[in-house]
Amino acid sequence: MTDDVAGQVIKAEQDRINCLLDVDPATFDRLHADEYRLCNPTGAVWTKSEYLDLLTSGRVAYRELRLTSDVDAIVGTDVVVLRYQCVIELTVDGADIPRHEAWHTDVYTNADGTWRCVWSQATGIMDLPPAAP
Repeated sequence: MTDDVAGQVIKAEQDRINCLLDVDPATFDRLHADEYRLCNPTGAVWTKSEYLDLLTSGRVAYRELRLTSDVDAIVGTDVVVLRYQCVIELTVDGADIPRHEAWHTDVYTNADGTWRCVWSQATGIMDLPPAAP
């Protein structure tokens, strides 16, 4: 049962990634809970409506958003937490954000038999400078 639920939510996450790349408002609405919040790598927090407005206006445009690791899942009764690494390349307000790696943590809840993302956190993976001698 746990593996089935994890598989369903991982599939929903891939669909969510595709809707961000394709700017598909109907799928976006279906896969994001009304109380959805994204904490992006800059630390800014966007609501569901703010994020969708940024996507549909073109102010945020993903050129690449691709998983580069397996997806780890913690499965509860009505909550699933996903964690994975990905590569992201995008434009924000006309500024190109170079291709970079990030960790993603996404929390899904089950309401009325539908898994929806309620929280997303993206954390950029930085190359650290060499240690001082």
